[in-house]
Amino acid sequence: MRIFKKILIICISVFLLAGCDQTSKRIAQDELKNNTMKSYLGGSLQFLYVENSGGMLSFGSELSDETRFIIFQLFVPAMLLLLFAFAILKKDLGRWEIIAFILFLSGGIGNLISRITNEGKVIDFIVIGMFDYHTGIFNIADVYVLVGILFLVISKIFTKKHSLKIVM
Repeated sequence: MRIFKKILIICISVFLLAGCDQTSKRIAQDELKNNTMKSYLGGSLQFLYVENSGGMLSFGSELSDETRFIIFQLFVPAMLLLLFAFAILKKDLGRWEIIAFILFLSGGIGNLISRITNEGKVIDFIVIGMFDYHTGIFNIADVYVLVGILFLVISKIFTKKHSLKIVM
């Protein structure tokens, strides 16, 4: 894939996906901020507005404001830039790996935009559960990152599976 085409595909995809994430957070803010939890499918799908100052599952929320700023608003953007450069410059990335990087970038940028526009906090609003077990509260950007990890792992499994050689 030519570099210009790769840049265009990645940028447009990230723009659209991060836009969907931001739209979902605005809807959550408008519909859930001053309300109680909304529950659907017998409690398996719940929507609850939370402002998270930490990372996924509130990791790092107990850190000082300065440390959280350094990690989430300086370090994370630097890593996103490196990830973007890697995705652009790495010539032998497969389709699923490119999709994984698009999802990583979209999730990271979506949450970064939220931090910048919401005093260092990310809006989380989704909980999935069955019986007495529930996930932590998350957002669409978190889903992008998790699905990106799955795509990357699956692509690596299939790449290694096809490149295995039997040695006797």
